[in-house]
Amino acid sequence: MKKILIVILIATAVSVLFLLKFKDEETTKVFKQDELSKIGYNIDEINLINSTLDQSSINIILEHQYINNLKDILDNPDFKKENLDSYLELMNNTDLNVQEIIYIINNDYYVTGITYNDKVVEIIKNKYCIKDYLKRYVNYYNKNTDLDINKVISNVNANLDYEYYTNTSSVDLSKGNLVLVNKYYKLDKNYVPDDLVTIESKYGNTRQMKKEAYEAFKIMFEAAKKDGLHFYIASPYRSYSYQQTLYNNYVKSDGKKNADTYSARPGYSEHQTGLAVDLMATGTTTLNEFGGTKEYEWLIKNAHKYGFILRYPKDKEDITGYIYEPWHYRYLGVDIATKVYESGLTYDEYYAYYIR
Repeated sequence: MKKILIVILIATAVSVLFLLKFKDEETTKVFKQDELSKIGYNIDEINLINSTLDQSSINIILEHQYINNLKDILDNPDFKKENLDSYLELMNNTDLNVQEIIYIINNDYYVTGITYNDKVVEIIKNKYCIKDYLKRYVNYYNKNTDLDINKVISNVNANLDYEYYTNTSSVDLSKGNLVLVNKYYKLDKNYVPDDLVTIESKYGNTRQMKKEAYEAFKIMFEAAKKDGLHFYIASPYRSYSYQQTLYNNYVKSDGKKNADTYSARPGYSEHQTGLAVDLMATGTTTLNEFGGTKEYEWLIKNAHKYGFILRYPKDKEDITGYIYEPWHYRYLGVDIATKVYESGLTYDEYYAYYIR
């Protein structure tokens, strides 16, 4: 009998607690309805809010101004409850549509300090947009509103929102054959590749280059030879001190401004990696003649098949920082060289988006 009584008492207590909890929830719900109504929501919107969101989410809504298209947010298939506060904040501060706002927030493109508009959305949706660079894209565009977004993206990816030789950093040697050396990435003056080999005289200047690049060059050389063409290495690996002497001589001859358009400062030359070569064709006497040869035409179509790219292409001077150099080829390996070739990007741009 006592056991039955205890069970009855427990059941009664649970029922009372349930009823109190239900009453409390209903009271809260009525209170929230009143609060939502005060900031402008009609009964249909309030019913949608109550049926879709929990109390903590409703509290977030109450912290913001009235959103006249809140229904579109809640009904969107990409809606994420945990992002509600950010959706509402962005909606209150922009004229963007709901889908754009949800895309920005869900993909972590919401950064403080940016005024979001259609141009920012265009930047975000660009194929080569790098999320970490968003502020840089926006700042660069605001200073260069005459540029289209594709150009803004390519310039910033190549670090052109900074002056040459400023905001520099050390070359990431962990990238191996894919290292980027340019006017923003510098090699230490003591850096020497650890696998340099001496070039045989039949292939050109008997200095040195990295072994893997050299082996690939020999295969490319023999393939061209079968087609009746002959090019050879005029300038391969250069030490820091060699480049320093070369650059200083150019400065004395042409002035620093002009020298910087065709010669790298010491530490900023690809030749120091042992992966770059300047080529000449049989019958020519200067590098400048190479662009008019059949050898050049063959390389443009075939170099990537052997792991090399034309490093400083025509009409890309504003991105690479150097004049068009039809003689300068850089070894990357067949896979990446082919991808760079097919992308139409300079290696500066490709590195930023795919390698870095």
